[in-house]
Amino acid sequence: MARHTGLREFQESLARRLANASAHDTERSRLCVEAGDQYWLLRLPDAGEVMPVPWLCRVPLTRRWYNGVVNVRGSLLGMVDLADFCGLGVTPRTAESAFLACGPRYGLNVGLLVRKVIGLRNADEFKPAPDGVPAQTWVAGVVGDHEGREYREINMAHLLRDSAFVDIGTATAR
Repeated sequence: MARHTGLREFQESLARRLANASAHDTERSRLCVEAGDQYWLLRLPDAGEVMPVPWLCRVPLTRRWYNGVVNVRGSLLGMVDLADFCGLGVTPRTAESAFLACGPRYGLNVGLLVRKVIGLRNADEFKPAPDGVPAQTWVAGVVGDHEGREYREINMAHLLRDSAFVDIGTATAR
């Protein structure tokens, strides 16, 4: 139960920081998450709402990385496993797993499942990675931190328009 309380406290702290952030701080802030064995950054306005993984309803004849539909305060959102979508394996559901309701800002009812939310960081803390060439068109860039970790920055508008991302259907169930 202590882990649940810790996650709840983290989310409440994050919500307070978001509410108190100025427009400049918001533009420079990045939400860091872990998906698969990689670190990812989202612009704070794109991160949407961060919450524990809600109960979901599976949808037949969809790709494996499309986990199903969740109910978030009366709105149905599709849940995409970011790691699985990127070919990094299925995200295990643990107390640290989180759901980012990031699509509603763009008029899409979708969110991302991640293994772990690391926290907020300032964009100025990162520098371009030496060999950081993004493999996907929706990755804005690859940057590194002072500890040598690489982060891929998601361009949410591009991800939500990516043909592979929106093509959730499959002819046979997986």
